[in-house]
Amino acid sequence: MNVLLRLSVVALATSLVFHQSILAQAQSGQITGKVTDTQTGDLLPGATVRVQGTSLGTATNVDGRYLIPKTPIGELTLVISSVGYQGMETTVNVAPGEKITADVTLQVSSTQLDDIVITGLRKSQIDAINRKKQALNTKEVLTTNDIGRLPDINVAEAAQRVSGVSIETDNGEGRFISIRGIQPALNNVTLNNTNIGSTSGGRETPLDLMPVEMISSIEVTKAVTPDMEGSAVGGAININTISAFDKAESQFLIASVDGLIQEQQADYGDDKFPFRAAVTAGKRFGENEKFGAVVSANFFRRDFTVSVLDPDRWQLLQGTDPNGNPSPGYLGPNEIEIQMEDNERDRYGVTADLEYQFTPNNSVYFRSLYTHNNERRLNSEFELTVAGVGEVINQTPTSGQFTAGSGELDLSSSDENEDLYSFTLGTEHRLGAFSFDVYGTYSRADQNRFNIDGTYENPPETEPLLAATYNVSPFFFDITAINQEEARDPSLYVLRSLNFNRNNTVQENMYEASIDLRYDFTLGTSIPAYIKIGGRYRSREKTVDNAQEEYNDDRENPLTGDNLDKVSNPYRLDQFNIEPQGPEQGGAQPNVHGDAEAFREFFANPETLTDTTRIAFRPYDTAEEIYDEDISYSEDVTAGYIMGVVDFDFMTLTAGVRVEHTATSSAPFTLLSNDETIPLQDRFEQLFFENSYTNIMPSVHLKANPFDNFIARLSWTNTLARPDYDQLAGTSELEINETATEGLFDGTFQGANAGLQPYEAMNLDLSLEYYFPSGGILSSGFFYKDIDSYIFDSEITQNNIEFQGIQFESLGLARSLNLDNAIVRGVEATYDQAFTFLPGFWNGFGITANVALIDSEAEYPNREDDDLPLIRQPNSVFNIIPYYQKYGFELRAAITYRSEFLDEIESLSSGWVGDAVEAGFAVSDFDVYEASRTAVDLTAAYTFPSQKFKILAQARNLTNAPEQEYRGVPERYDRHQLFGASYFLGFTVNL
Repeated sequence: MNVLLRLSVVALATSLVFHQSILAQAQSGQITGKVTDTQTGDLLPGATVRVQGTSLGTATNVDGRYLIPKTPIGELTLVISSVGYQGMETTVNVAPGEKITADVTLQVSSTQLDDIVITGLRKSQIDAINRKKQALNTKEVLTTNDIGRLPDINVAEAAQRVSGVSIETDNGEGRFISIRGIQPALNNVTLNNTNIGSTSGGRETPLDLMPVEMISSIEVTKAVTPDMEGSAVGGAININTISAFDKAESQFLIASVDGLIQEQQADYGDDKFPFRAAVTAGKRFGENEKFGAVVSANFFRRDFTVSVLDPDRWQLLQGTDPNGNPSPGYLGPNEIEIQMEDNERDRYGVTADLEYQFTPNNSVYFRSLYTHNNERRLNSEFELTVAGVGEVINQTPTSGQFTAGSGELDLSSSDENEDLYSFTLGTEHRLGAFSFDVYGTYSRADQNRFNIDGTYENPPETEPLLAATYNVSPFFFDITAINQEEARDPSLYVLRSLNFNRNNTVQENMYEASIDLRYDFTLGTSIPAYIKIGGRYRSREKTVDNAQEEYNDDRENPLTGDNLDKVSNPYRLDQFNIEPQGPEQGGAQPNVHGDAEAFREFFANPETLTDTTRIAFRPYDTAEEIYDEDISYSEDVTAGYIMGVVDFDFMTLTAGVRVEHTATSSAPFTLLSNDETIPLQDRFEQLFFENSYTNIMPSVHLKANPFDNFIARLSWTNTLARPDYDQLAGTSELEINETATEGLFDGTFQGANAGLQPYEAMNLDLSLEYYFPSGGILSSGFFYKDIDSYIFDSEITQNNIEFQGIQFESLGLARSLNLDNAIVRGVEATYDQAFTFLPGFWNGFGITANVALIDSEAEYPNREDDDLPLIRQPNSVFNIIPYYQKYGFELRAAITYRSEFLDEIESLSSGWVGDAVEAGFAVSDFDVYEASRTAVDLTAAYTFPSQKFKILAQARNLTNAPEQEYRGVPERYDRHQLFGASYFLGFTVNL
């Protein structure tokens, strides 16, 4: 009944507004039309169309069309302008209730029209600048060029080119977007303004699944308006796919093919020729070309090798000095890990956009997307562990000798498949001064993973054979076995463990429905305004199902998990040992190396596992893995908003409020019983928790235009970010031990916290923007975020508390907690200009440059006295992109820098950290940072005079910039990963 009542109220309100709209329309007129480029015929989004002598006006939308819904009657003069183009005026006569069509064309604002034609890179920049200028709020836009592509390979990498945006990479390819340094899970990602599922286990959306060939534009919003999702502490990213009405031509075909050479490549498997190809075809047809259809498809195959050095951790090493006296203790690596991985990625996808326009302002559409990614990894990882295995002798501050070592070779092979689907059916209507948009979306994200992993290790009695020296004075430190012949003997290494993940899955299903209603009116006689109301409902279900079969050379007690006897004839490494391939940082060489492909083929055969003299099944460990890291979670969000916009001559005011109600249900598995007489699977219990909260988020945006081509913006907004799924619904383990007092217990709890509240952010944004008439922008801005209820993964001990109905004298808690607040503040600046004012050859040059300087602070449990930033928050990001475009040539260099950021905070709860602190070191010496990274990409292209054919060459990651972590200081690297440069050569046709 409540739902019916609400729908009736909405229907009644809609009818009343519609009736008033018809009455008002009879006393006024409408002007509609499109704005195009005189030379190329391209539609111009973001152009301004105003009625001279009044405040009435609007901007063209993405397909270059405009509508002024309520104009005075009589003879009117329209003033049309656009950054990069010469302004113009045209006269129209409007009768009462009449709808006038006024199509106009604009010329490039250069006196050298023979030399300067806005195409390619410059066209995309001018389109983006015009859309930014017309936005009510703080927004950055990227658009594809006239050939229909961006010079990057996926949405994440393209978006990093705008101010304040950085990316987190995965083996050299951009995957997640960070806005103003805020971690990706706290940003909102939409596709055509609708939410989509995520194939990751968390809330962050992997954008390497989105190739640039499938999109028309990317919008990065830093200050959201009430009609946008409130879940945007950092900001919002909207990806728009291609519509048939985006193009001037009634039909088009864009196709591209690139070959690829990967600099760093080793052949461990059946490598295939790498390339990428894409085709987009669109057509408008039917009576008056009212029906439009676009299909875009792509395929990308990449084959490369990743090399990794990893000391696992740095810790206190204590032993004797060269004279045999006790040394004071120095920091050194726990081990040296040398890893080589052959990585094969295949990605393909297709989008379809079907739209029927009853009129240019009334349409119904169906948009769909499917994208698939398959990644196969063949990994050989050698680890020589020395700390804690033997004694340290001959120790100096930077060197020493270990009397024993433990060598492991991990061989693994995995296949990971990701699938993302999105289907949206919607309608957009403009009836006089009244408009409404309605849509429904279904999105599904799936990840399926198979993995086999085995570890070969020398038995404990042979550890003296792997005695080693170490030297940490060079950046790439040395840990070298003293007896090379013994250390490199593959028969020394026996198969200790074997694990199968046969069908690990991540699945997310999302249903969404939305309605937006807008009514345009005037205040007084000439001040345009509109009011907008709407609502959105979204239902989301996330499940993560992990299971692992475990085998070992130790037989196992199925009830307790205790080791029994060893197998009599374990497998040895001999059959898979091969010489290492590929680059090793600093010349490091593993003692042994393995053929991961042959290893997989051998052990994937079920008959291999039937010989119990060689390998033993582990029933207890396997049962435990059935529940580990599983997630079962559902979430319903009901949102509503109201906002008003008033457009004065010199200022636009946008104000409103958004309300979002969230209801969650989580069902984590929890190990509750310590009774070893009961099978492990019977000790897990699935608990059910429900939670709900309501967030009220007001906002105000001021956009001032005191003189031509200058805009000042001021925004006050409130946003939220919901806790991640594993924090709410991950597997938990509660260990209970009764004390001497009956009914009182000691224990530990590790796992989920279903009662977590969302992050809540109050945001202030100020920016000043000057738009060069020839096409360009100079801007600067300041932002401030006060984030309340910040979530941190904490380990604390609480005394005399009740937890899950049990009274504890002492309980160690390892789970996520809401902290008080965190602060983020910073400044941004952008300079983007083509130097068309220069003479001759030189007017082909231009530059895009932006920088964001960010400061953050947060207080963490047990580290209150330390000055620490937010987790995953870099303090500076910049892009410098010089380019040249003339005579059909385009040359572009992109230099992108992202500073270091804190990735993991250590505490004294780690015993090895406590030992070092007692010896005089600080806890901060063991905090993990992601190191700064500077990437250089080059692009060169030539477009033939017909504008129908382009050849393109690209070099990505030209300097082979590493992905690197370090402990405390950059010189103490904790992971150093290389993946090499890649080179593309191909062509594009536009028919």
